[in-house]
Amino acid sequence: MSQRSLDFFCACSLLLLACGDSGGDSGGTGGVSASGVTSAGGTVTATTTATTGSESTTGNGGSDSTATSPTTGEPTTGTTAPVDTTGPDTTSTTEPATSDTTSTTTTTGDDTTTSTTVASTTDGTTGECAAVTETATNKKQPADILFVIDNSGSMDMEIASVQANMNQFSAKIIASGIDVHVIVVSDNSICVGAPLGSGNCPADSKPPTYTRINQGVGSNNALQLAVNTYPQYKDKLRPDAATHVVVVTDDNSNMDANTFDAQFKALEPGMADYKMHAICGAKGPSDFLWCIQNAVCCAFTADAGDVYLDLIASTGGKWGDLCLQNFTPVFDELSTQVIMGATLACEWSIPEPMGEPIDFDKVNVEFDDGTPETFGKVPSPAECANVSDGWYYDDEQNPTKIVVCPQTCTKIQGVDDAKINIQFGCETIIAQ
Repeated sequence: MSQRSLDFFCACSLLLLACGDSGGDSGGTGGVSASGVTSAGGTVTATTTATTGSESTTGNGGSDSTATSPTTGEPTTGTTAPVDTTGPDTTSTTEPATSDTTSTTTTTGDDTTTSTTVASTTDGTTGECAAVTETATNKKQPADILFVIDNSGSMDMEIASVQANMNQFSAKIIASGIDVHVIVVSDNSICVGAPLGSGNCPADSKPPTYTRINQGVGSNNALQLAVNTYPQYKDKLRPDAATHVVVVTDDNSNMDANTFDAQFKALEPGMADYKMHAICGAKGPSDFLWCIQNAVCCAFTADAGDVYLDLIASTGGKWGDLCLQNFTPVFDELSTQVIMGATLACEWSIPEPMGEPIDFDKVNVEFDDGTPETFGKVPSPAECANVSDGWYYDDEQNPTKIVVCPQTCTKIQGVDDAKINIQFGCETIIAQ
């Protein structure tokens, strides 16, 4: 065959190959098309195009999946040329659609947040859902401690001992990293100096860390006053804080343990897991043998604090022996329990995901203990009682924090190394 005939034959063959499959589909998801070009040495080089949806990306950096006829120069759309493997090796690959993910980790003080922005999903669809993750164990649970101190005439020595230990007690808790609020219900016979109090008695309050409710406390009504003065200290309580009640008295309570327990827990959801502590007598004058053996202690113990001892047993609190009079060891034990009992905080400041404005109707809270679970939102803390799990904003109109419901807080605190993922950009799931 002559050289001209050979050239004509090759050109016709390539033209037939380019046009032979004009009905092929080049637009399917994940499809591959190739255009064949004959080089001077007779080798066919394949250009691979991976397509996703209606878009395609060519292997040589182009964006057009149209093949061109080597003889006419006219485009032949949708053609698939066979690859000649005779000659140098040629590899044709199809790359799957993937998700673009960017992660940023920020550490501020005790808090660590990881921000993850997912630009697309594995099926090629796109979405703008940024997630901010805070490791639950990075932040200790705050503590709200309510002292109710009997200021009847027989309590002068005890009040002096309480006053002397209050700063050391609170300083130890604060030094452990716990944000503490101390509230004292008693009259002006007690005055707490700096740094916990102001020292400007009788106005020794120094909120929010220390607040004194100027209220006289009798020998037998400490528990009743813990309930009755709630409106005066409720704004110092925090929904995610551990609640501790400490009664200091040389007598017993007129209110029984079950009645107090029910009324105190009913004040607000955060009271459900309170702990009762007391500095009181374990025995009293009615125990004649004990009084004979402990005449000094019997002299300044009006009665055994049986109700307080019952509440301590049922809530897992600490008892301090009134007979010691030096309450330093008692306060040391109490501060240790507050510190040891502090677990995961159940509220988180709301960060701005990737610096973008937040749509507060597109925020979700996910609990991850190895099996992620998304908690639904409730409109207010009061609605927590109607759901199994939930969360809410500290201020519905001007949110700055996310707070989980008390029962959800208890659930989180029972899991080591749990994470809370705060997700932005997806419609908020409402608790049912």
